[in-house]
Amino acid sequence: MSTPARHIARLSPLRLLRRFLRREDGSVLVEGLLILPMLLWAAFGLYVYWDAYKSINQVQKTTFTVADAFSRLQVNADVTYANGMETLMAFLLPGDEQPRLRFTSVMWVAARNRFEVQWSCSLDQAALPRLTTTTVQDYADKMPTTANADTLLLVESEVDFTPVFDVGINDLTIRQFVATRPRFVTAVNFNNPGGCT
Repeated sequence: MSTPARHIARLSPLRLLRRFLRREDGSVLVEGLLILPMLLWAAFGLYVYWDAYKSINQVQKTTFTVADAFSRLQVNADVTYANGMETLMAFLLPGDEQPRLRFTSVMWVAARNRFEVQWSCSLDQAALPRLTTTTVQDYADKMPTTANADTLLLVESEVDFTPVFDVGINDLTIRQFVATRPRFVTAVNFNNPGGCT
């Protein structure tokens, strides 16, 4: 038996334990193993939160783009145009997110002190049913001050978001609401809004 082995064999178990606890070589590895799960959770969490905010920003920008295109119409809109706007939004959004859109034209009637729906077209009736004069009053606080008989175009979008990792964010639906005035006509009309399904 070698000299160091004989020396260790003569030490009591209590002294061996004390000696082991005083040693510092290998502590970096142990500390690294203890902190690694928290570092990984933080890295994945930051990625998921960044991805959620990025998706919200993209949905917001694409909704404004669609609303701007709709506000520039100088002819009547129809279901084909509305479907084209949905296709445009799906193209502008990265990934395979499928947006749901609702287009509504409202007029401010000062005599009744309310917005009244001229027409409403929803491309997904189950998720976004068409607005009526009664239901549009829920959005009155989101709309800008409007002169009597002026019209607004309301464009609403919904896009589902599923986080890549489970770090505390559940699946959510990103909703955006844009109210804009028609640019070149007093009101954008819609051919057969009842045909929107």
